Amino acid sequence: MPSVSVTRCQSYDPEEVRDGVRECLDHLGGVKKFASPGDRVLLKPNMLMAAPPDRHVTTHPAVIEAVAELFIDTGAEVKVGDSPGGSFRNIESFWRATGILDVAERLDIELINFEAAGSYIMGGEGYPISRPVVDSDTVVNLPKLKTHSMTIFTCAVKNMYGAVPGFRKADYHREHPRPSEFAEKLLEIYLLTDPALTLVDGVVGMEGNGPSGGDPRHLGLFLASEDALALDIYIPLLLGMDPFRLPVNEAARRRNLAPEPSDIEILGLESESVDDFRWPSNIYYTLDLLPSGLARALMKLWWSRPAIDPERCRNCNVCVESCPADALRSGALVPEFDYSSCINCLCCMEVCPHRAFYQDKSLLYRLTSLFSGVLK
Repeated sequence: MPSVSVTRCQSYDPEEVRDGVRECLDHLGGVKKFASPGDRVLLKPNMLMAAPPDRHVTTHPAVIEAVAELFIDTGAEVKVGDSPGGSFRNIESFWRATGILDVAERLDIELINFEAAGSYIMGGEGYPISRPVVDSDTVVNLPKLKTHSMTIFTCAVKNMYGAVPGFRKADYHREHPRPSEFAEKLLEIYLLTDPALTLVDGVVGMEGNGPSGGDPRHLGLFLASEDALALDIYIPLLLGMDPFRLPVNEAARRRNLAPEPSDIEILGLESESVDDFRWPSNIYYTLDLLPSGLARALMKLWWSRPAIDPERCRNCNVCVESCPADALRSGALVPEFDYSSCINCLCCMEVCPHRAFYQDKSLLYRLTSLFSGVLK
């Protein structure tokens, strides 16, 4: 029976965060259960983009610092690493903007650029997995609780996608544009990385059209488990969503890897359900339920696609460089879309530092969205 630990934390005050994180991990047996003196511990946060902590797009630095301190106190060697989209430009700007660099300097811990650390080719599909992830004795997964306009939800399993360095992440988006297919890749990468512990930053999450363009939502929670799938099933249930409407969870169920909600043991706080959480308006994933020929025909009339708000765009071209389908090119005022090449992966929306992207929707799409029941 998998266990999920839940504790309250109402703010990112460092002392409150330390107490909340410690209590959350104590329900699972304490931090010493996961590391011994001399162990190499890698913390893998969500560092989606070079956004400040008050945007609530990335794992809050106070959470990373609290977890790092607990493992340092065990005598472990702690490092922090990630490979966010667009970081090939200047990963130090990501570390600095998100507040993680300040944490590393205070605690004298190393920050690892997965892009430069090399990779092992693993699994039957030959996935490149960053060497520090594989070589560490303990991997601690530190996702941010957020919605996602393609996969509906991004949390424990999807956060380990950042263990794949370089442009291969973009290739998987391009090669597997349907949410159900992409979910299979996310699941396989998670299984290869096999984090020993996942702690979710749910103090302030994101609702609406995440993972970067949504709205902050105060939830006041830390959640932790040795089983990331248990977290990805329990949290949507807590937020009023059938967890098996989410592509990653459904992929895990098809493989008999997903626990049933009734089999998950809740340790600590029995949190009340949230009945007004706003899920993404994108119902694109329902095309997976249709025959491919019919899906292609419907897409001509029923579509949702990324578009650029020229008043927000600064023409920095991060989106152009990050697009896995080469569907964007530089323009005089804003980048220009080639929608015949766009695969609707929304990577552009993820990496845009100015929140300039929104989802443009056809009339038929807007009408059907009114009756989608916000995906519940």
